[in-house]
Amino acid sequence: MRQVYTNFMTDIKTPQDHIILVPIDFSDASLNAVYYAVEMADLFDSEITLLHVLSNSTLKSLFTNDSEIALLRDKVRTKLEDTKKEILEKWPNLRVNTLVSEGKPYKVINRIAEENKTDTIVMGTNGANGMEQFTGSTTTRVLKSSQIPVIAVKHKQTNPKFEKIVIPIDLTKTSRQKIDWAVKLGMKYNSTIHIIMELDNDELAMKKIKANLVQAEGIFKKHGVKYESRLLDDRKYPDNLGKDTIQYAEEINADLIVIMTKSETAKLSELFVGSYAEQIVNSSQKTPVMCINPKPTGAISTGGSGFY
Repeated sequence: MRQVYTNFMTDIKTPQDHIILVPIDFSDASLNAVYYAVEMADLFDSEITLLHVLSNSTLKSLFTNDSEIALLRDKVRTKLEDTKKEILEKWPNLRVNTLVSEGKPYKVINRIAEENKTDTIVMGTNGANGMEQFTGSTTTRVLKSSQIPVIAVKHKQTNPKFEKIVIPIDLTKTSRQKIDWAVKLGMKYNSTIHIIMELDNDELAMKKIKANLVQAEGIFKKHGVKYESRLLDDRKYPDNLGKDTIQYAEEINADLIVIMTKSETAKLSELFVGSYAEQIVNSSQKTPVMCINPKPTGAISTGGSGFY
């Protein structure tokens, strides 16, 4: 099954301001996210905020008086300003803010994102393979709790773009919500959305998956977004939805994978909430992953709140 729709509607308007939040702990992984976000901000004329969170538990365990904590704050602010200076040397017109805060990192990140009306959070993941090394990290907690999209970046990326976006479709209602974000990206950047789904031996499951596909195609047509639909062949894609999504994304040199952080399942018999999401984030070596938490209603809204 392969359909292509190419009529791009040029009269669609999207907001100009876009704010990107980048939590940074100065590790290689977080610096990879910084420079991905910077190039993304430069490409999309966005504002970027670099945030460092001092963990309360760390402060209490390592420091005994306020003067030591104040000194640490000053050191962190200096490092953030040095990072900002380095960025502005290469991108002088970029709007870059820096912020130091304290508390539980994932809670502070979500709070700052909400207060600053952030559109996207960009975070680095470590280079680990295997969920045991990823689970429990700040990135994981943000992925599971954030009310706005989070782009997880594993390795250093250059020239980020959104020409090819992959979205896996399953049988869940929440799976449809990612279409909203794909529409917004496709409208603004003339992306081609690659919709993929897997065969399921369960007739009812396959019927629901195809219904989601038809709805997705209808929304893309309505908004003039280019798309291709692909039913993955079991012979070429023998694994589960997570691994097959990564394989397909790498084959087409995709620029982004868009997933839900919960309910990414391919079969009725596989109801491990979030398992495919974590697998994709952990194992996607080349392609950044945009993670979206599902809304309770399962409804799609292509207006109002959104990426742009």
